[in-house]
Amino acid sequence: MNTIAKAKGLLVEPGKTWDAIAAEPMTLTGVFASYVLPMAAIPSIASAIGTYLGGNLPNFAQLLVDYAIALLAVLIMGKIMPPLAARFGAKPDADAGLKLAAFAPTGSWVGGLALTVPSVGSLLAMVGALYTLYLFYDGAQRLFPVAPERARMLGLLAVVVSFLIGMLLVLGIRALALGIVTT
Repeated sequence: MNTIAKAKGLLVEPGKTWDAIAAEPMTLTGVFASYVLPMAAIPSIASAIGTYLGGNLPNFAQLLVDYAIALLAVLIMGKIMPPLAARFGAKPDADAGLKLAAFAPTGSWVGGLALTVPSVGSLLAMVGALYTLYLFYDGAQRLFPVAPERARMLGLLAVVVSFLIGMLLVLGIRALALGIVTT
């Protein structure tokens, strides 16, 4: 399944697509090169276009930081999910953690296309971000098989952890950029 087919599948038929992703062998470099790097760039590129169309010059440094945060979030989430899933009785599968972290943000990345529309693009992109939370919820349950009574809690935990990772990365990097944190 290629990048566009995976993205479309996760947006239209997430259950079927998660099952196909679960069965597919993947490596970190392969997933990053073929999916994460191009998909995570969509919001930054779209934002630059939308800012320009709105009559302003894009802040390319900020766009690069946002892109780096997206990539770092995938790496961190991929490492955190296997041990968390093990607490719910799932096998601590590093491949499943990578797959969840790499493909669940698809909603946000594709929703980022809306940022090309000045003023209302942010609101439309928020819909994609909310759908990403659903993809984390659904994907965690499919990639880390656990007892049915624990599956929903695992899915909710994946949503909370993904949200916290994103917020902490944004706040931490902005604090560093403002010079609040000293090394």
